[in-house]
Amino acid sequence: MATKNNRQSKIERARSRVAKIKGYYRHIAIFIIINGFLLLSKKSIAIALFGEGNPVNSKAMSWVEWNLYIWLAILAIHTILVFGKAPLFMKKWEDRQIDKFIEEERKR
Repeated sequence: MATKNNRQSKIERARSRVAKIKGYYRHIAIFIIINGFLLLSKKSIAIALFGEGNPVNSKAMSWVEWNLYIWLAILAIHTILVFGKAPLFMKKWEDRQIDKFIEEERKR
C-alpha cells in the first residue's frame, strides 16, 4: 500500500510539474504576442492617439517600453520559480497545501 501511495505521490508531483511548465510556456507565448503587437503597432497607436505631428518615440509612448520591461521582470521571476530553486517558504507552503488536501480526501 505504501508503495502505491508513493507511486501516486510521484505521479501527482510529475503532473504538477508539467502543469507549471505548460503555464510558463503559455506565459511566454502571450508575452511575445502582446508585446510584439505593441512594438510593431507603436507608430500606429501614437498617430491614433496624438495625431501625425507627434514623434513616435515621445515620452507619451514610453509606456510600451515600460510594459515590456516590467513584463520581462515578471517573466524572469516566473522562470526562476518554474525552473530554478523555489524559495524555501514556497516549498513549505506547497507541502502544507498538499498535506491539507490529502487529509481532506481521507475524510471523504
